[in-house]
Amino acid sequence: MGQTSSSTPPPKEDPDLTSSFGTNLQNFKMKTKILSQELIAFIESSLEDGNLQETVSAISSALGGIEKAPLNIAVMGETGAGKSSLINALQGVGDDEEGAAASTGVVHTTTERTPYTYTKFPSVTLWDLPGIGSTAFQPHDYLKKIEFEEYDFFIIVSSGRFKHNDAELAKAIVQMNRSFYFVRTHTDLDLMVVKRSNPRRFNRENTLKQIRHTISSMLKEVTHQEPPVFLVSNFDVSDFDFPKLESTLLSQLPAYKHHMFMLTLPIVTDSTIDRKRDMLKQKVWKESTMPRAWATIPSLGLTQKDMEMLQQTLNDYRSSFGLDEASLENIAEDLNVTLEELKANIKSPHLLSDEPDTSLTEKLLKYIGNPYFSKVFHLQNYFIDTVASDVKIILSKEELFTEQVSSFNSKASLYREESVGKVFPVGPGSTFLFHFIEMFQSDSDELCHVHVLLLLTSGGLSSETVT
Repeated sequence: MGQTSSSTPPPKEDPDLTSSFGTNLQNFKMKTKILSQELIAFIESSLEDGNLQETVSAISSALGGIEKAPLNIAVMGETGAGKSSLINALQGVGDDEEGAAASTGVVHTTTERTPYTYTKFPSVTLWDLPGIGSTAFQPHDYLKKIEFEEYDFFIIVSSGRFKHNDAELAKAIVQMNRSFYFVRTHTDLDLMVVKRSNPRRFNRENTLKQIRHTISSMLKEVTHQEPPVFLVSNFDVSDFDFPKLESTLLSQLPAYKHHMFMLTLPIVTDSTIDRKRDMLKQKVWKESTMPRAWATIPSLGLTQKDMEMLQQTLNDYRSSFGLDEASLENIAEDLNVTLEELKANIKSPHLLSDEPDTSLTEKLLKYIGNPYFSKVFHLQNYFIDTVASDVKIILSKEELFTEQVSSFNSKASLYREESVGKVFPVGPGSTFLFHFIEMFQSDSDELCHVHVLLLLTSGGLSSETVT
């Protein structure tokens, strides 16, 4: 399936965006391929047609298969820090084995960015990047040369003391709304030095704790965040924090993909919603000079006819964006929330509802902030802005989509627990033992299942798949 790059939100405001890299980070437009070209086109088409339910369904479906979405991880740091060796360790290969990253050693061997498919998570690519500080990769143009904008996640690799370049890389990553792990390599050598300098008072665990604390404190100072810190030895992957690093990475990748998906999604949806909003407002402007019976809001209050006209106008705009009552009910069902919970996040269903101690006329005047005899197009524009904003709110609520995916996964897990180990008689002399189940969601939104069965026969063990 073809992929296209989507840009994520602009970097956070920071007075030191240029820093020692000599590049204004606001010039970088971060990209990701986590949304496929087909999905982007489908979402844009659905929103243009005012089919919000179809949009929500497509997003939910994509999130249900988020583990298959591509993700690019940059392994970066100074030269000689052990980046290539760390990638080899994550891949489970030795430095001199086939499939290993660039050969390692005392010379700087990685001279260009090199991708490696993460064997333990094939949709993830590990990028072995040239070290910052080498002759060809000086800080002032390092981010541009490594194509900094193309990575979704970062692993900063460092050895020895926490360095200025470590701090600058961490700041740049955070300012671009990305996350990272910090990996301190050669920890065994660090411990050896400390032990030799004071063998009597040496305590391994206290020394490791002190190193972690020092790094975490420095990272918090420069990024105002507390990213995970791992201490490893590239020569003994079973020692120190490497097992924890690997298990944490593998366990957090699906959630991080989900997060990146939702972070990127507004770039696609907001622009489409804004175009539709502006088109409707342009239409209102053209119609504003046409005479109409309710062009003003009377100071003595609204008649029943006025209310009906306002309600119909609001309903038309809600339908145009796919926020009418019927669509909201279907969306709530799709997201596994109640209609009331969904409506609690948005404003348009409540715009013309009564409020205690406030007349509807006063409420409407508060909306437009204009004198009593303002033209009705002010209200129409307010209705359009509110409905458009509501669509953005629903599509940006990560917890709504998390709830839907979690519900599906829990159903799949329950079905799996109930089914594994069951024996199914299917005919004379044959017995099927249910061994494994994989679940997926069909277009009709019903749970389907694929049974992978092991056939126990007198001739031995064979495999068969039935649906």
